[in-house]
Amino acid sequence: MYISVIPVKSKNKRLMVVKESYRDEVTKKSRQRKIRDIGYIEDFLDLYTDPLQHFRDELKTEQDNIQILQPTKFVGINPKAKLSTRNLDNPRKDRKNLGSAVLSYIYHELELDSFMNNKRRYTKADYNHNAIFKLLIFSRILFPSSKREAYFNKNRFFEKMDFSLTNIYRAMDDFIAWKDDLLIHLNKKVTEKYGRDTTLLYYDVTNYYFEIDYQDENKRKGVSKEHRPNPIVQMGLFMDENGLPVNYKLFPGNTNDCKTLIPMMGKTRLDLDIRDIIVVGDKGMMSGENISRILSQKNGYVISYSVRGASKEYKEYVLKQDDYQLIDIPVKQRYENQSKNNKISYKLKVKTKIAPREIAVPNIKTGKKTNVMINERQIVFYSEKYAKKAKKDREDALLKAFNTIENNKAIPKSFGCYKYIKEKYLQKDGEIIKPSNSMLFFDEDKLKDEEALDGYYVIFTNVIGLEEGEKPLNKKSKFTKDGFFKLNKKVGTQDIIQMYRGLWEIEETFKITKSSFEIRPIYHRNWDRIETHFLTCFVSLLMIRLLETNLESKWSTERILKSLKAANGSLISGNLYNFNYVDEVLLEIQEKFGITLDRQFLTIGEIKKIIAKTKKKE
Repeated sequence: MYISVIPVKSKNKRLMVVKESYRDEVTKKSRQRKIRDIGYIEDFLDLYTDPLQHFRDELKTEQDNIQILQPTKFVGINPKAKLSTRNLDNPRKDRKNLGSAVLSYIYHELELDSFMNNKRRYTKADYNHNAIFKLLIFSRILFPSSKREAYFNKNRFFEKMDFSLTNIYRAMDDFIAWKDDLLIHLNKKVTEKYGRDTTLLYYDVTNYYFEIDYQDENKRKGVSKEHRPNPIVQMGLFMDENGLPVNYKLFPGNTNDCKTLIPMMGKTRLDLDIRDIIVVGDKGMMSGENISRILSQKNGYVISYSVRGASKEYKEYVLKQDDYQLIDIPVKQRYENQSKNNKISYKLKVKTKIAPREIAVPNIKTGKKTNVMINERQIVFYSEKYAKKAKKDREDALLKAFNTIENNKAIPKSFGCYKYIKEKYLQKDGEIIKPSNSMLFFDEDKLKDEEALDGYYVIFTNVIGLEEGEKPLNKKSKFTKDGFFKLNKKVGTQDIIQMYRGLWEIEETFKITKSSFEIRPIYHRNWDRIETHFLTCFVSLLMIRLLETNLESKWSTERILKSLKAANGSLISGNLYNFNYVDEVLLEIQEKFGITLDRQFLTIGEIKKIIAKTKKKE
């Protein structure tokens, strides 16, 4: 065998193809035939200095293990041969993936197969709901695509998937009908097997766009996180302190972020029977109505407050330096192998107080707001890192403001630089000549006011802990008469800051859904199908987070997915598959789950045993 390089003019690339020479039995002439495609040389330049030579060496190694006598007959194979760690990730659609075996393990650990099979008994369907749901989950995690493409690529997995594309669409209608029961089932299993604690729940909202121009009841134009003009849908998500998603809900695209919290709390409280919680959210959740509802349900909250939007008196309190103290905050790193430094803590300048605050609460019937006094624990902290970030984020707006003033151009008020520009109209005899004859000036005072508050953050909370010498509670928490949520332990300033800082994980979660899972754009029209699309993405997200948990958060989601996608094998004889990739992640998965991933050659019988093992209930 040898590697031939074929120029592809349409892509302006060079394709590497494995070929072999053979003698035609009829003409007795020497001919060549293609064995497989490797990929484009240009796609591997970031991995290898000389991709062509690299794959020639790979092919030579392969030939040392396999002697080809006939096109489909192989000898000299060591069935116990192990793979060596390589930096190769080139999955092709004509190969089958074994990385999905670990997904099968988690899928059956959560007893999703039992759930689907039990639900199916009450339908008249002649197709396998469990197999369809498994395909949608595995495809979303490993090879995200449309439902149609997932169907046509179902043979990329070793498991039997005997159903039609029509069956998939019909099954999706059943899946959404089972959504609430499924979320209850998942929460129960995660609690049983992973000891989930739902005392601390992080909440955030993001949106996903549709490649359409029209709007309807749910697909509405709103404030897009990606600044797109397309109709969007809002999604609110609750996540526990270990980064595992708990519950979600979709809202019309024009729904204000702060208006989603109360419905989400009601749904989570009613469906999952989750009570006595601490809601952690950003300043978008800081509304009198939200805080009032949290308190009325006797829950706790940790929510940031906008310093720039505060009153003059509160800004003066924030900037007053007398009461600040330096404290150590432990560093929480999700991925051990991605640590860029060895710091175990960092210092923050902090001050705190317990004080009453007035909030405006709307009347449920009339909508008229009434001022209500509540008690709060208010924490102010300063971070030099955040101050530098704020300064850097402001650079583009300042540059645009200077350019606008220099060219004396009008600029829409929606632009971020507008707040730094003052406009003064030219006058004659006390009257404005024309609005167009105005002079633009840079607002130095505005910039100074903003720079003074760079790096300062405020957290409002009603969460407290046991006082020094106080007798422990006989339960995890209690709601006090003066409106505080007391935990059965000491809760210092560092603890509250750590609670709030965990909010970054839910933002990271949203990034995964949009990048790794390619959840948007959304192409479905029917709303139930759209709901099912988000349901499969939610389950996929939970499963990959559970995999990270099993691996003790050593590897990032992107790193894990890259390894699982690369664990592919090619059929080289009647029942023998050749695998050519293994790395540290796959080896750790093998050790943790007992799934064989380091063998170079596996028979179809051995592969079936590996997959069957992932389905056994412990």
